[in-house]
Amino acid sequence: MNNITYHKATVNDTSILVENRILFAIELSGGQNQETIKTLTKQMTAYFSKATADDSCISIIAKYDGIVAGIGSVHIREMPGNFKNPTGKWGYIMNMYTVPNFRRKGICKGILDLLVEEGKKSGITAFELHATNEGEFVYRQNGFEIHNEPTYRKFTTKQT
Repeated sequence: MNNITYHKATVNDTSILVENRILFAIELSGGQNQETIKTLTKQMTAYFSKATADDSCISIIAKYDGIVAGIGSVHIREMPGNFKNPTGKWGYIMNMYTVPNFRRKGICKGILDLLVEEGKKSGITAFELHATNEGEFVYRQNGFEIHNEPTYRKFTTKQT
């Protein structure tokens, strides 16, 4: 696929990021009612508008002949540094979504490479992500390793 182009998203790309993130969420969680989708769309629009403008999230959009083929983002958070991550800057890779017709063509790898490259320019010295079974291979192939420290979560809203 020689006609694939990649670009760093701007605030003008917010609707593309939101639309594809919704498709990703539906693919993971199954169909949702319109009210739930509307609420999530509103939240994500606010998030990506702000995060793209203030560079707390870097997103990459892949296009094939002008058609969106995939997206990916890295959310930047800063904490006290440590010996493994001296800058304390973490990049959480998220929203890795390739449109079904474009899967298995290297688009995810291209997006991932650019996210890591852009993240390093921002001072990130550690990256993390959660992977689906389908995505695990590309992450392992690109140097990500399973991390065995337990993660605990507490949700304060009802999960459906």
